[in-house]
Amino acid sequence: MNEGYHYTGCGLDYVYLLNGYTMHETEHGRGVSIKDARQLHERIALDIIGGPHSLRGQEVRFLRGMLKLSQEGLARVLRQRRGSVARWEAEPDKKIPGAADSALRMFYALKAGGHEIAEKLVDLLQEVDELEHEVRGLRALRLRKNEDWTQAAA
Repeated sequence: MNEGYHYTGCGLDYVYLLNGYTMHETEHGRGVSIKDARQLHERIALDIIGGPHSLRGQEVRFLRGMLKLSQEGLARVLRQRRGSVARWEAEPDKKIPGAADSALRMFYALKAGGHEIAEKLVDLLQEVDELEHEVRGLRALRLRKNEDWTQAAA
């Protein structure tokens, strides 16, 4: 497809923008600005969950990002293992299992529609993720180089 801008920044390989973007030169090369990217991503997500095609790894990653969930959080929602979510995302063109496909579509639709339980579940999973990151940070080994390497105070 030669018309429009091939928008791969969303992580999907098939999105083309016909307008709503501006190309510009930066000190690092050519750049693009997307007008109202959040709304664009919401539209893409709704097209994904309402579409006839099976979800593939790249759609899983995109929807997970829109839900602001970790792989572990999404795995909990879908009653899968984190490794399954990681494998799906690592294979962007491979279809995911039908039950997970349906569950992810329904859960995203509920969350996007403001369903109270879906909202609370996402909030709770985000809190769990934040706590797990804090705990990992507490267990971090911090070293300082003086004459020898020593453990730094917390």
